Amino acid sequence: MAQKIICKFKERYGEEFEEPISHKEIKQKLIEICKLQNYLAEGEFPFDIGRLDVVWGRVERSVPTYVFEICVKGDLYHDLSKLKHAFDLWNSHIFVVASDTDEAKVRHLLSGSFHEIAEHLKFIDLEKVKELYKRKISLIEMEKELGI
Repeated sequence: MAQKIICKFKERYGEEFEEPISHKEIKQKLIEICKLQNYLAEGEFPFDIGRLDVVWGRVERSVPTYVFEICVKGDLYHDLSKLKHAFDLWNSHIFVVASDTDEAKVRHLLSGSFHEIAEHLKFIDLEKVKELYKRKISLIEMEKELGI
């Protein structure tokens, strides 16, 4: 069905229609990037106040080294709460992945309620995850080609 919509859009307007990025797509890309970097990845990681979207670790059964919350159409306040808790518990590197239009709201929350993690939290635009994934794959393909 989606393919038909894309084809009709292309026929009518002469350009490709790009579907909106989904939470699932970004989560899968972060898991794949993690594996490419030789970390252990886990999606929907359970902890005492819910589930974290994606965590990366160095060894099995250790605390998460990197923690990602993905906010496509969700609640940034709730996502930042989980990231703050992960930072407090494990001193993890914490990331919120959201649309560039949400960056101002994240900065506002970091200047108030979440000021304790302001220096530690990194904001990643949704499109940057897709770009990073493409570049990682391209680099690995080049290394294979060169025998490195």
